[in-house]
Amino acid sequence: MSRNNHLNESSENRKQKKWEKNMLRLVVLCVFALAAILFFYNRNAILSPFEGIGRTPVSEAGFPVKLPGSTGYSINNFDSGFMLLTETYVYVYDSDGGQRYNKRHSYSEPGTAVADTRILVYDINGKQYSFYGRNGLIYEKETDERILYGAIGENSSAAIVYKSEVYANVLEIYDGNGDWRYRTKLLDENITQIAFTAADKDIVVTSMSFGAGDIIAAVQKYDTEVEDGSGIWKTALPGNAIPFALHIGRNNVFVLCDKALFMLDLSDGTIQSSYEYKGNLIDYAFSDNAAALLVNDYTAGTVNLISVNGDKSESAMASSGAVQVEFISGKIYLLEPGAIAVYHINTPDSPIEHLPLAEEYARFIQVNNEILLLGYNNVDKLEINSDNKQNQEE
Repeated sequence: MSRNNHLNESSENRKQKKWEKNMLRLVVLCVFALAAILFFYNRNAILSPFEGIGRTPVSEAGFPVKLPGSTGYSINNFDSGFMLLTETYVYVYDSDGGQRYNKRHSYSEPGTAVADTRILVYDINGKQYSFYGRNGLIYEKETDERILYGAIGENSSAAIVYKSEVYANVLEIYDGNGDWRYRTKLLDENITQIAFTAADKDIVVTSMSFGAGDIIAAVQKYDTEVEDGSGIWKTALPGNAIPFALHIGRNNVFVLCDKALFMLDLSDGTIQSSYEYKGNLIDYAFSDNAAALLVNDYTAGTVNLISVNGDKSESAMASSGAVQVEFISGKIYLLEPGAIAVYHINTPDSPIEHLPLAEEYARFIQVNNEILLLGYNNVDKLEINSDNKQNQEE
């Protein structure tokens, strides 16, 4: 082989190796770029298990938890603990009573919706809303239209209903990063409630409109992957009903109105059953297959606890001062002045337990095997033991 041929071959080898090296770098760069893109669009799901690791609580743990001072509180379950919303702050606490964080907001009329590890706070009739996670604020947005209502899904989706100049309502949905993903416009219907289903793919909404002097209430199910679509199904509610509560059960939809409770099939919207009640509704609660209503029947002069399960309903008199009803571990818990009464779902004729409380409380929530009670100055704790007996923690 001549010297020139040898040099040419060496040159070709160097070029080949250089090309291979550059291609390897390009492949590695593409892999890293793809990983970065995937991480960006899935960062909430990836980082969610690590939220809170290494975090230092704001306050010491322990119950009772002293309220920070406000004219009004809203308490909700959050993560393994609870959250409080006041007219100026969002407070988040761990299950042991230690304050995880607090964030100030400037909303004139704050409303909230809470999921397992996400909190949506919005300014009713204002133009701002914010989204919180385990460690604090995730994002905050300012809108062009006035906000009427907000809801949150199990997969961190946020739904915001706006009052539009052109439409009665505009509904938009954002993902856990605050990126827009769905919009539908309602020309003459006003949305009153929203509930997510099917891992946030579908939503069920209740709405109201007016025609010939009558109230026209409807329940509608939408596929959020079809923008401005006609919906999966739409069901009109009879009797000038005014819907103000919505709950998605295992295979059904509960719609609570001012005079009746309707249960619809989730798949096609067929009304499966209904229950009419008389009086002023004090409070309500839902499970997967049942509803509990606390109603002041002013004509009879009684307060009634009503359990509705499909076509079956049971009613019993309750304390005249009862303020809240809730489902816990397959039973109905009723908050009364100075006590909690426990009832069977199917036979709420008399309490199976009557648990005295040292103070009067405004609301309660269940956290793990405990009941947290919102008082005037503190959040107190009741432990639920395996034998269903409870003792108030001093």
